[in-house]
Amino acid sequence: MRTLILNLDFKPLSIISANRGIVLSLYNKNMSVLEYYNLTYTSECDIFDIPAVMLYNKFVQPPKKRTVSKRFILLRDNNICQYCQKKLNIHTSSVDHVIPVSLFKSRAEANTWDNLVACCKSCNTKKSNLKPEEAGMKLIRQPRKPSGFLTVESGPEIWRKYACSV
Repeated sequence: MRTLILNLDFKPLSIISANRGIVLSLYNKNMSVLEYYNLTYTSECDIFDIPAVMLYNKFVQPPKKRTVSKRFILLRDNNICQYCQKKLNIHTSSVDHVIPVSLFKSRAEANTWDNLVACCKSCNTKKSNLKPEEAGMKLIRQPRKPSGFLTVESGPEIWRKYACSV
């Protein structure tokens, strides 16, 4: 389960785990819960409603530009290896340079949205310092700069009314 966090202007700001949502609803005075799921979490001492949508009570300036990082590459590619289609986890995930770094003047030129893909460690090792076609491998889809990461439309039904704010 996940919790949608809205900015003060009701635009989606982030998506967090439901456990984190429970903690924020209890202890963060800058957050208020707008909607709950029809589910509860039970501990030894208490029963907690699970927040579906929360509002941050202060306006947060969203970042203008997403920087290229392993986290965002994996998120963009849905944690799926772009060569063999395996589902990736923290132990199997890596990021591959489609065009090897050695073919660029600098690492900064190679680290772009269009040149990085999520990849399992075994495919990354197999590809080595080669282009995909040289290694006999094919990309599932060409990498591109993402337009956004928050997928409110594909989230739970309770989030749908906040999708128009995106």
